Amino acid sequence: MRLRGGTVAVALLAALVLAGVLVAWLGAGRAVSAVPPLRAAPPVPPSGVGSAEVLLSADALTHPAHELVRAQLQRHYDAINAKDYAAWAATVVPERSAALDEPAWREAYDSSQDGTIRIDRIDDLAGGRVLVRVRFVSIQDVEDAPVGVPARRICWHGSLPMSGEPPLIEQTGGGSSIAAPC
Repeated sequence: MRLRGGTVAVALLAALVLAGVLVAWLGAGRAVSAVPPLRAAPPVPPSGVGSAEVLLSADALTHPAHELVRAQLQRHYDAINAKDYAAWAATVVPERSAALDEPAWREAYDSSQDGTIRIDRIDDLAGGRVLVRVRFVSIQDVEDAPVGVPARRICWHGSLPMSGEPPLIEQTGGGSSIAAPC
């Protein structure tokens, strides 16, 4: 028995349609993850700062110290958001906390909240140190914003040198962060 070309094509098309219906039916009711893929930076939320969870890019995830760095930055941003100077001071080198004592820190971070935090990259530096490229969103009272960026909401891209174990954030200099209203 020989099948004609048209009959084979119709049978193949019917099988494909049936397979599509079956796949759709089996997938019905399953939640689709709203979490962006590791490679994608989280979108800047339309308002506020977004989640305070520190995320890692796929690139940052490949660095051997990624979890130590992520955990320390999580403590750092949690301390800022909770207005906990002692917890913040435990995430930075002593020279940094000495340069920003508690009264000055409270004044600087009084109205600040941070979120949408992502470690983009971790690079090795000499002496076992690392340089962490991080982005985040902050909101603050306009009068508490940096002089050059008088905005309620700011998108930051920073480079944080870290050293030790757990890695502590070292002093940073001018030009280590880029800030823009968002």
